[in-house]
Amino acid sequence: MIRYTGNPYVDAGVAVLELRLRKPCAKFTLDDLAVQTEEITTEYSRPLWKSYLMVHLPNCAWTQKDLSSEKNQAYLNKVLQSYKAEFPELDRRCSFCGRPAKVFADRRYIPLLTGETVMTSGAGGVPGVPVCGWCVFAVHFYPFATLKVEGRPLFWWASDSRWILRLTAIFVSKLESVLAMSAEEIPKMRWPSTRLLEAARQAMEKVEMEGLPSSERPPLSDVIGIHATNYGTDPNFEELRIPRGLLEFWKEAGTYEAYREMERRAWDDPSKPIKGGKGKKKKPEDASTAQEKETPEFNRKNRLYEALGGAFRSDDYREKAKQVATQFFLRRQNTNVAPGTLAVAELFLEKVADMERERLNSIRDLADHIADHLIIGAGERKIAQQLVKRKLRMGELFQLLSKIQRKLSDIGEPLQWEKVLLALNLANDEDRTASDHWLVQELILIRIYERLAHSPILAELPESEDLLVPETNVQMN
Repeated sequence: MIRYTGNPYVDAGVAVLELRLRKPCAKFTLDDLAVQTEEITTEYSRPLWKSYLMVHLPNCAWTQKDLSSEKNQAYLNKVLQSYKAEFPELDRRCSFCGRPAKVFADRRYIPLLTGETVMTSGAGGVPGVPVCGWCVFAVHFYPFATLKVEGRPLFWWASDSRWILRLTAIFVSKLESVLAMSAEEIPKMRWPSTRLLEAARQAMEKVEMEGLPSSERPPLSDVIGIHATNYGTDPNFEELRIPRGLLEFWKEAGTYEAYREMERRAWDDPSKPIKGGKGKKKKPEDASTAQEKETPEFNRKNRLYEALGGAFRSDDYREKAKQVATQFFLRRQNTNVAPGTLAVAELFLEKVADMERERLNSIRDLADHIADHLIIGAGERKIAQQLVKRKLRMGELFQLLSKIQRKLSDIGEPLQWEKVLLALNLANDEDRTASDHWLVQELILIRIYERLAHSPILAELPESEDLLVPETNVQMN
């Protein structure tokens, strides 16, 4: 019967049906589907669904004025009844599950397809994509899995159906709350990255709260947010792939108060007024602005989530993730560092930016060695002050570490030079290809400040520059 197929629209619809029926799809009965047929017919007859269904299934029967017309009734019959055995089969197989097809689907039936008169099946065929009755039925429940964000449906897909179900449940609950606020139109939301990452974070927290044994937990995997419509002349499709590493990071970082504070601090305050120039006239409030004020909990932006969303859209998100780390996790006020800062940053860099734990440990060991033997023990602070005071180019940082090495060698406490090369990700002394030396310098500084937090030596260090974020910064979407 109805089952997950690997197609995002079918799978989102299956997840909705499982939530509505409170049972896995393998246990659906024909009576269950008959009840859902009645419910969806009633729900889609509400005025607020007419415009929203246009961005899902343009020109489908529920968007038309006369639902009783022959054409619209034929459509409804295919959508709601074609899974039944007596409905005639086509001489084709379903494009999604391989079972006998019942419908040649266009964009009225399946999102992102072409119009009903456009040929997509090849020579000798007919317009449309062959789909079975089970899949076309499931797809028509997918809108309940979506949020209307920036004018397009936003929903979830994952390779593991258990994650689809968990993430979809969060969106279904939010949609229900939004629908309760309006009888005329489905409220618009903003910040798709925030909406997706907020839901993923909630799903991870729920998994941890359930306390299931490891054997019963859904294995962590990449999850994908889909933001798409083909309302208009061309499809508008975007996906945000949230890597498994971020879920692994959340699983461990949730125990750190330092991370929870970073996350809280990244939320924009919805009550904070928008600043304007002195004497400027206030712009008239449009409908979308008024709507945001009415639903602030659904429109707040999280700057960390938006930065992560921008990074994950990059071809090499791991490099962008390093910049996110400097912007949000390596925060300090001059020499003051909150407890747990470095531990959270290292965990993020390991899980999301894919930095090797051995390399991160080398950076920490170097910082500890400098703090213990150069600044405290040797009293040679001028060189250390160069490390603290300003940003260094790659060659300058390498030369500075070489000077520190010579000074420490004089007192019999040299740096382990292989750790210097590993920390900078260099093959040998002649290699200058390190692309993230700015991050290494900041990690060393954070660790030194942590080690000297209760030492009078800290007050003797000069003020340092702001975070060492390179010029190619992460864009906030």
